[in-house]
Amino acid sequence: MDAPGLPSLSLLGHPLRAGVLRLLMRHLPRPLGAGELAEALQVAPSTLSAHLSALTSAGLLALRRDGPARLYTAIPGALESAADALLRDLALGRAGGIPGGAVGKPRLLFLDDDNAGLSLLAEAVGRRVARGRFMVASAGLRPASTADPLVMEMLRARDHDTVSLVPEGTSAHAGAEVVIALSPSAAEALPVFADPLPVCIYWPMLEAPPGDARVIPRAAALHGAYRALEARLTALSALPLARLSREGLQAALDDLSSGLPEGGRACVSRREPDRGRPFPAPAAWAASGPAPRPSPAHRRVRYGAGPAVS
Repeated sequence: MDAPGLPSLSLLGHPLRAGVLRLLMRHLPRPLGAGELAEALQVAPSTLSAHLSALTSAGLLALRRDGPARLYTAIPGALESAADALLRDLALGRAGGIPGGAVGKPRLLFLDDDNAGLSLLAEAVGRRVARGRFMVASAGLRPASTADPLVMEMLRARDHDTVSLVPEGTSAHAGAEVVIALSPSAAEALPVFADPLPVCIYWPMLEAPPGDARVIPRAAALHGAYRALEARLTALSALPLARLSREGLQAALDDLSSGLPEGGRACVSRREPDRGRPFPAPAAWAASGPAPRPSPAHRRVRYGAGPAVS
């Protein structure tokens, strides 16, 4: 499916149609007749006719008839709307055109396919580390009827409150300022909300191989996702969110996604001693063998002050 605004703007890939719009823009607010346009552009009226019709049908030109004369006027707002829609859909606001300003206390929405596993895990971790600096929720593109039992057991073993963790759709969280996709299909569905356009980011999470229903591989993948989310969200909570612009927040989320320095901002990962708390082994593991040993080190992303602050 074409991105919004793409059909209109694709018309301008033809140099003659682009020349028509450029000429009419320079003559605003005065309209120009089809004959004047043909003469100025040095083309035959019959050649120009189809191009004028296409631009008018796309809403980029307005046509007014004065007797036998056809008068055309450019519509700047239509061009701006088409370009803005294109920036929103293709670039998710990264290419500009979206109002900035300080983000304040952002609402984060974690998005995956069914909101039964990874996104609920992320919501639980976010609640624990937010420290009042941001709000957090989760949703699924096609919400499941119940949460993943293994995820719930894992969170309860880590002393998380799971009572309010239930699968939901995106409609309940349309005001989120930040949407973090956790699965490939969720990333493809971005931006999810169009107005106002949220800051969007994809945080790929390691999952068990598709179709693998064994408990230990799934639990190990969830354990890795938990540690990655904990490190990223802890680093996010340490940022001066109340002073970050939209662009600054986008850059910070990009850095957290990659774990690598970018744009001169201080972002490093270093090993820290294991905290000594073993990864809890749900009772369901008993039939599948011993629980996996925890990773010997905990990676945590730390930020310093950087130019992303505005």
